Parts: sequence; structure tokens; C-alpha cells
Amino acid sequence: MDPADVTALRMHSHALWSPLPASAGGIVGHFTAMQAQEYPYALWATAQRRQAGSERNGAADLADAVDRGEILRTHVLRPTWHFLAPADARWLLGLTAPHVHRSNTAYYAKFGLDGAVLSQVHRVLAAELAGGRHRTRSQLQEALAAAGIEASGIRLSYALMHAELEQLIISGASQGKQRSHALFEERVPSGAPVDRDEALKRLAERYLATRGAATVKDFAVWSGLPMADARSGVAAAVEDSPGRFELREVQGLQLWCVGQALSLPAPPAPRVDLAQCYDEYVMSYFESKHLLFTPARLRVEPGATFYHPVLIDGLMAATWKHVPAASVARVQLAPLRALGRQERLAVEAAAAQFGAFWGLPATVEWF
Repeated sequence: MDPADVTALRMHSHALWSPLPASAGGIVGHFTAMQAQEYPYALWATAQRRQAGSERNGAADLADAVDRGEILRTHVLRPTWHFLAPADARWLLGLTAPHVHRSNTAYYAKFGLDGAVLSQVHRVLAAELAGGRHRTRSQLQEALAAAGIEASGIRLSYALMHAELEQLIISGASQGKQRSHALFEERVPSGAPVDRDEALKRLAERYLATRGAATVKDFAVWSGLPMADARSGVAAAVEDSPGRFELREVQGLQLWCVGQALSLPAPPAPRVDLAQCYDEYVMSYFESKHLLFTPARLRVEPGATFYHPVLIDGLMAATWKHVPAASVARVQLAPLRALGRQERLAVEAAAAQFGAFWGLPATVEWF
């Protein structure tokens, strides 16, 4: 197996080259968790993985799925926002919240969020959100202030994250351009408890099925779990599905793959995908992340670099930036290697697709 095989396998596994005929919530559920602190671009990343014509797939349609609670947004895996499906919220938070709390311990102490203060915060939040009310961050800050709890800036962020990790609150419907919170029990279905060993196996199995080819360390960093837990989860997943996962060596790395997917071909070149900076294709790897970059011998000194990666045939070949405007989607592009005419045309076509996602024509500016 060579690096090109890894690229093709991953692009199919991530549904960028093999979009799925699923609802927006079905896409998120398939991937278990999708990093989502850049909310508009997380919507775009979800839309990219849906098969054309499966359902309406514009930005407003994806945002509506979040507002309905088909997709939830909360802090899970690591101390950052993720999309997840309602059916996965309980067991996934149960597995990873203790590790996120440990990562946050110093910040809880720094901002004076001890047990007594957090208990009071939880009581205020529960009362403010009771009865199906959805409240924005600023509204919750006001409710806390009225109860004598100073909570602003980063202190508020950690207080709300603590309540999310404790399964008290989760994302609600948007209020204009503002995100909101709602009570966890009013947005998440009940479910049978999942013991820790089963949760580890389940998460590892889903990770390998949707991110392979990947190493155990890749899984550990993505999940936020200790290496011992990652090894245990992967071993259990492999044992539970004999023959499904295969171990391949690439550049000295031991990569787990779904065996049946190894022969999937690459689409005709050049294939361009405008990924967001926190796309799962970018964030799912650590030890083997270098495999997504264009070989060094082909790189040039960029005249400019932007926020998001442009993938050409699965490798990062340029960067891009969206400059929001009222009547047009301005897409700025900066190559990281020499691009041929057909590649540039394919990049511009991908930019037009991004504009269509917002219901706007796209303009392209090269740097």
C-alpha cells in the first residue's frame, strides 16, 4: 500500500469521493462526531458528504436540521465543539466527558468555578431553560447575573461547557444569527446505558470505518482518549468484526483499513474539494497527518496563505478563504504548488459549488 492508496481510501471513507444518500442528521450520525466550532463551515462540510439530489442541501436546509435537533452541537471528545446525532449524545458524552473535564481542570480553577459555584450555575440554567425554552449565550449570562453569578467571557464559556459535559444542556434552535442552548433531556432521546468497554469498542469501530486508513495514535488524538483506551477500543473492534479491518504498513506506520474499501478507485483528475479548516479529513489524523500534504518537491513558496485547505486529488494543494458579502460569495485562493489550467478551472468550479450552497454566485480571486 502506498500513500496514493491511503489518500484514495480516506477520501472515500470520508464520503468526499463517495457521498452518502442520507439526511443531514444521517451524515453526522454516520461519522459519530464532526468538529464544528466554525459553525457555517461545519454545515458546508456536512453538505459536501451528501449525495446530490438526496434532499435539499443548502446552508439554510442544514441550519434547519440543527434547529430541529436532527443535528446537535456540543463539546465532546475534546474541549471543542462537535456536531453529533441525538442518538449518540448520551453514550459519547458518558465516555469522553471525564477526559474533557480533566483537560479543563486548570481553567475551572483559574476562573473560580469550584463545585459550589458550578452547582449554582446548573440550578440557574435548569430553571431558565425549563419548559422547552431555548436561550442564547447572552440571555443565559443575564440569568446568571440576576442570580448573583458573574459569568462573562471565558468564565461563561467554561461554565456552559461544564453543564454540557454533565448532560444538563445542549444546543437549541438558533435565535436570529445567535446559537442557543436547551435542556439536554428535552433534545436527546432516552436510551439504554452503554458500559465503558462497549462504548470504547463502538467509537473505535466507527472511527476506523469512516476514517481509515489510520493508526491507533490517530484515533487516540482524535477521540481525546488515553493511548491505553485507544488500543483497547481498536483491539475490541477488530476482534468483534473478524476480517473487516486489515492492518497495512505505509512509510513505517501501521494503518488500520476497511478491507472491502481498499480497491475503490480515485475519480478522474483533477478532483477538487474545498474543505473547511476543521474538516474531519484534516482533524482525524495526527501521527499520519502528513499524508494529506502535497510532496515537498512540488511545493512552492506561497505568496499568501488562507484559512481553509483546497484538496486536489485528495492532497492539500492550495488554501482558500470565504469573504462574506451580501450578494456574492467571494472566494480567495492561494496555491501551495504550481497549478495547471485544468486544475485552476476545477478549483473555480468547486468555488461555484460553495457559492451555490449559500444560494449565491461565486467570484474567485487568485493570490
